[in-house]
Amino acid sequence: MTNELISPLSGLRRLIETNQVEAPGDAFLNDKSAVWSPHNKIINVTPGPAFGSELVSQFASTQTRGMRGPGVAEFFTAVRHEYGKLVDMPKGGTPLFFNGSGTSATEAAAGALRTPDEVNSNKPVILTLEIGSFSTAMGNCVENLGRGVIRLKGDVGEDLPFAQCREALEKDLRDNSEGNIKMVMAPHNETGSGVTASIQKLRDLLDELKHPALLGIDGISSIGSLPLSMDQLGIDMLLGCSQKGMMCTPGIGMITLSPKALKRITECDQQMKEAGLIKGEHYLSLTRMIEAMESTALHTETPPNYAQLAVALDTLAIEGLDRVVERHADCSAIFRAAVKGAGLELVAKDINIASNAVTAIQAPEGYGEKDIQQVLNIMYNKHAVEAAAIPGYPDLGWRLCATGGIQPQHALMASIAFLKAAEEAGLPIDSDKGLFAASKTYGEVVRYHRPLPGLDMYGR
Repeated sequence: MTNELISPLSGLRRLIETNQVEAPGDAFLNDKSAVWSPHNKIINVTPGPAFGSELVSQFASTQTRGMRGPGVAEFFTAVRHEYGKLVDMPKGGTPLFFNGSGTSATEAAAGALRTPDEVNSNKPVILTLEIGSFSTAMGNCVENLGRGVIRLKGDVGEDLPFAQCREALEKDLRDNSEGNIKMVMAPHNETGSGVTASIQKLRDLLDELKHPALLGIDGISSIGSLPLSMDQLGIDMLLGCSQKGMMCTPGIGMITLSPKALKRITECDQQMKEAGLIKGEHYLSLTRMIEAMESTALHTETPPNYAQLAVALDTLAIEGLDRVVERHADCSAIFRAAVKGAGLELVAKDINIASNAVTAIQAPEGYGEKDIQQVLNIMYNKHAVEAAAIPGYPDLGWRLCATGGIQPQHALMASIAFLKAAEEAGLPIDSDKGLFAASKTYGEVVRYHRPLPGLDMYGR
């Protein structure tokens, strides 16, 4: 062996070859015949940060630029405009981006629409529909901000609790013909339970009752993954982020507003000003964001995040949004075939609401958190596949996700890893039947790929 250092890895290579460094301590691997593996690329089927597009990673600029430099406002505006088209924002609406996440977008929405009559009052002004850990977190957010909130809890694996919602809205109108509830908040895709909720049914309920509440929807794990039109569904506030279906690194929180939401936010803030009251918001104030868009078109965002998002929007457009949605459905069909073939059950109690972005799998009866983590450890350390448990319900099961750039071949590999890991962990499954079902479904959905001119012939 030469003494020359030929790459940044040469030093590590020298230490390993001369037994001067041992593998990092890992209790899970202590009794395993583990090998050095510098070639593994982890297939990430967690909900997020999602498995990204290679093009997003390669073509996004990482050069640091000032947030107020020449052309930045125009670039940011163009990216927001493209995003508005992706979610079918109603004419006259506004997309707001800021340094943050889906959680900060939720907090910004939950803190909006304050009016003087809320001061020293515990009357409910926001209604949340909760069917899993992430929609429960949304309710926690509203509550922790000190807002009066009605929290309607449905069963995990079920659709939204519409009967409870109807009852609460009808009572609200009886108490006040103009309605005290200012916003109804719900998840489009409950990331924790693998359920895609019936948002149209919720919109129809508000319209039927002629209730004036805004409709605020968590689209964090559905934007860029599932069919979602603000205009068609009558969504007034759509919450999103950069690191799931949009395939970017974490860093951008998104709230897209309908014209009705813009008008209500302005009216509520005006009432607070006239009453001489302070809202208790600053960075996450929607009013400040709206004013920034109308003046400089800049808030506090970073050009590298926008550069990534611009490439992501282009890749989604090249693929075609219909195909993006179809691809997520194809990958989820592979996951579900593996699960059902092996004799396991989904968390979603009705296949019609089973998510095509997140496949949540129930652990067999009698198996809990320790077994669930064992499967995840084997998947990661042996099969180079990273999956996720179900937050808030440590004994419930696992999640295999199709969000982002996941392709059918990745879904098949992740299904194999899950089934073989579950088998090794001693779970009572029929892995052979699961593997056969997943492989058969893969053969049915996999498509030929067109090389991208100027890119694929040089590798990417």
